[in-house]
Amino acid sequence: MKNLSHAVILDDHQLFADAFSLLLEKYQFFNLVQSFNQIGELVDFLMSYGNQEIYIFLDYYLGEENGLSIMSEIKRLNKKAIIIFVTSATSPSILQTILKYRPSGILSKSCSIDMITSCLSAIDSQSIYLDHYIQNFLDVQRSTVTNFTPREIELLKYFADGESITKTAERTFLSPHTIIAHRRKMMAKAHCNSIGQLIKFARDHELI
Repeated sequence: MKNLSHAVILDDHQLFADAFSLLLEKYQFFNLVQSFNQIGELVDFLMSYGNQEIYIFLDYYLGEENGLSIMSEIKRLNKKAIIIFVTSATSPSILQTILKYRPSGILSKSCSIDMITSCLSAIDSQSIYLDHYIQNFLDVQRSTVTNFTPREIELLKYFADGESITKTAERTFLSPHTIIAHRRKMMAKAHCNSIGQLIKFARDHELI
């Protein structure tokens, strides 16, 4: 496998970001590795980096945000960015949703060095890589997966925090009617009859 030039890691847990960065440096996968724990820091860096090839290891859970919500922004800033999710998510719903956005790979946070090597080799061969842990979670419940969009997952978090329709509309710059339509659609997807059941479903499936 060729030696790669530059990688960045975005994870809101600084300890993991630094540890993963040191791991990539130790095994010399890249010439340069940087880590960030704030979305704004990564965006500022990409704006100055230009449209050069770069590998971005991206957490799914990012506090109030999720990795999918900034994936399009990363691609807008750098069309050559190669995005690999490194996540603790085990919910088939989340993993299937991530796959719909076609990242270059998905690694679990408990992945081995061999899995990282295999992932980079697969990407070099133009293949999407799933590590063994991720593939197992998908295989177990593939037939029962309910897919939610990044916007729907964002709204679920507000609902779970007890935000009203009006407040949620203000925070997301959507109309109350749109929020209600989203909520109705999510309840139908999850076969729920109340917002309480929907929130329980979201928590049970690790969506929030």
